[in-house]
Amino acid sequence: MSASNPSPPVRKKRLGEILLNAALLSETQLRTALAEQRKWGGKLGHTLVQMGFVDEGAMVQALSRQLQIPSVDLSRVTPPAHLLKLFPVALAERYTVFPVAVDVPQKVITLASEDPTNVEALHELAFHTDHRIQVVVSSVSAIEHAIRQHYHGGTGTPTAPPEAFGFQEPFYEFTPPSAPVPRSPREAELVQRVEVLTQQVADLERMVANQARSLSTLIEMLEAGGTVSRQEYFARMRNVSRS
Repeated sequence: MSASNPSPPVRKKRLGEILLNAALLSETQLRTALAEQRKWGGKLGHTLVQMGFVDEGAMVQALSRQLQIPSVDLSRVTPPAHLLKLFPVALAERYTVFPVAVDVPQKVITLASEDPTNVEALHELAFHTDHRIQVVVSSVSAIEHAIRQHYHGGTGTPTAPPEAFGFQEPFYEFTPPSAPVPRSPREAELVQRVEVLTQQVADLERMVANQARSLSTLIEMLEAGGTVSRQEYFARMRNVSRS
């Protein structure tokens, strides 16, 4: 598939639409999850799983089937050591993706993503890495576990191209922008300001994500201890928001 002429139709689908089409989600559940997402932040897929509306495995299968891209079992993947250096942990954590393979001569990175429909994020990753991005599907929990294991405690192996993992099905492919046009001093100043603001937003996103993970852990502890069920918790939070 040519990077200059990608296959666009499935890219326009949103995660919620795909899950509705797969009969994994009702419109009422989707509206409820979107309201929770607007309130607490985070990603829609993670919110749907946290609320118990969708099973992670079923969501991965639905995305893989309807988008016609492969899924990957990250527990069986050990990325090459140089790929972990090429693709920094800050990007992996910010976008909830995990690098699984790289084709150095072709400048192509294969990423596991929990939401391949987030085209904007994938284009940003192509820009940040100056590589074309190919996408496979995995779950949020698997991606977060892989990040902890390989960036914060594990090591990689020597070079491994995408074919080493058996990825023969079509990928989504995103091409980084061409060489930048020289800017005027005023434009350069504006770009620098935007970069500073972008970093501040990224820091806030990481803070919110950490708070969401802490809240999720607290809910699991309360649920495990029999103090409150997940459904009761979300019901109480909705009642609080209405008062």
